[in-house]
This record gives sequence, structure tokens and C-alpha cells, in this order.
Amino acid sequence: MRTTALIFGLFLTLNTLGAQQRINGAFAFQTDPAKKYALYIPADYNPAVPHKMVLGLHPLNTNRWDAESWCDTLIAFSAANQILLVCPDGGLDGAVNDPVDTAFTSVLLDSVAIWYNIDPDQRYVMGFSWGGLTTYTYGLNHADKFCGFLPIGAAISGADIFVGIAQYASGKPFYLVHGAMDAVNTRYYPALNTLNSWSAKVNSLLMPGIGHTIDFPNRNQILTTAFQWLETENSCIAPSSTSEADQPLNLRVLSNLLSVGEQMTLQVTVPIACDLKYQLMQMDGKTILAGSTSLMAGVNTVLLRVPTVASQGMATLQAQCVYGHVAMPVVIRE
Repeated sequence: MRTTALIFGLFLTLNTLGAQQRINGAFAFQTDPAKKYALYIPADYNPAVPHKMVLGLHPLNTNRWDAESWCDTLIAFSAANQILLVCPDGGLDGAVNDPVDTAFTSVLLDSVAIWYNIDPDQRYVMGFSWGGLTTYTYGLNHADKFCGFLPIGAAISGADIFVGIAQYASGKPFYLVHGAMDAVNTRYYPALNTLNSWSAKVNSLLMPGIGHTIDFPNRNQILTTAFQWLETENSCIAPSSTSEADQPLNLRVLSNLLSVGEQMTLQVTVPIACDLKYQLMQMDGKTILAGSTSLMAGVNTVLLRVPTVASQGMATLQAQCVYGHVAMPVVIRE
């Protein structure tokens, strides 16, 4: 059912899909009489319960992208993770980082927090291309608003964009998704190195054979893996101090781009000694590696080897101990 209404100066177009809702709206802002935005409200949204929210920042190309098309692109991912998605529009030039657009984004986020019950400890930001760049710049300039960052194919040119704001990345979780054929020396490694140098919590996926596109294979699964890692590493929720055993499992794959037969290095941090169980699963659900190892309290290095039976493509490393379970993406190349 589609209805159109004018409510308190807001122009809204509401698409109801079962219990889910897609809202295209606008309100007067500065010199724009109808500055646009798009929202996705997940099926499990309950006004009585605080809900997680993601700010979605769209790319620059106005021939394809605006708030509506970007929101539609992320619906399946948002539905799978029950995310309330907020997408501001970049206007006629499509640049979501223009001063008028960043100011509008702040007002929109404040408005959404009034319209809906948003959990302040579950607010995230993500974007592709120019939106990925703005995930860094707007996100770090408003680091107190966000608990995790998901830049995808960020269209940066070196580390200059981090000047004056890189320090706000300290302790914040970032999951970088990037194509291995997308100018990695200017768009990927400068961000990765800068974030690591400022002690951010960094995870990443460098996708082989992928250029500058959001239409990469298994997109929703990859974004879901990234988002779930951000939830696990959420910087807004203080760790429990009730006991050491309540602290979470912290695991990093030092390189997730591996060849068949190549060694895989894991860095696993646990508060007290435990046994770690692990398995490596391919996209078809086939387990190609499984085992267990004993961990000591503190930082552990675990060495595994990609088996020769592995097929080229995406795989998922799953690991668990008494502290919890984590899943990390791995790309296997021949």
C-alpha cells in the first residue's frame, strides 16, 4: 500500500512491505525547500525498544545514485540484520560531504532519534565510494555519534583526508571492504595504515579481481559479516567488569587474502587460558579445515594452513571458545 502525506512540514512517501517500511521524505533545510532523505524501517522495529541504526552514505554518480536508490540497494542487507537505515541525499551534485549536506545529515540524525527509538549504543555509519570517503570524514568528525564504521571502496586519494581527525579513530572499530583492483595504493592502504597507527580496531576484506563497484559477488553476505564484526567490537558498549571470563573472544586474521597451501596467521586475545575450536568453510558450506588448539591468557598467535582441497573464492573462518564465537571472511586464490 502506498500513501502520501504532509506531516509537520515533512513530505513523506511510505511504502509498506509487510511489517517493513520504506520511507522517502523531505523537509525544508537552509535554502532547499525540500531536502530529501530515505529510510528503511525493519520488520522487528518496536517503538518501545531501542533499535540499532546505520547511517548510509551514497556514492557521487547522480546518474545512478541518490538517497532512494542507495537505500533500496541496502534493503536486503538491512533486513537480514534488522537495521533501521538512514540515507541522506547529496543534492544536485550528489556529494554527500558538501557543508550543506553534512549539516543536513546531522539534523536528519537528530530528527530520526525523535521519530524513532534509536539505541545510542548501536549507531553505525557506512558508505560506498564518495560515501565511503564521507564515512571517514563525517564519521570521524562526529566520532561520538558512531560505534562502528564500514567504508566500502572509499574514493580517497592518500591519507590527507585524515589530517586533523585521525586521532578520533583510536579505539573505534573499522571494517574496510575494498576491491583489489580499485587503486589500493591510494584508496585502501593509506586508510588501513593510518587507522592502525592511531590504534583503531581494524578488520578488512580486500576482494581479488574486484574493481570500483558495489555490485560485487556475495555483497550482502560480505556486508553482513562486516557489520556483525562491528557489532562484536562495538566501541560504545563498555566491557563487562564482573569477571575476566565475561570478556569476549578477540580474533584477527592478519591477512585474509590467501593462496591454496599458504599459511594463515591468526591473532587471538583471551583473558584466561582456554581451548579454541576453529573451522574454515567455503561458500557451498563445505568444511575444508577444522581443529582445536590451546590458548594462553593474553595474545596468542595461531598458525593454520589453507588446505590444497580449497577452492578459489570466499570462505569463512569460524572460531569459538568459552568466551564466544566469531566469524571472519577469508579470500582464497589459486
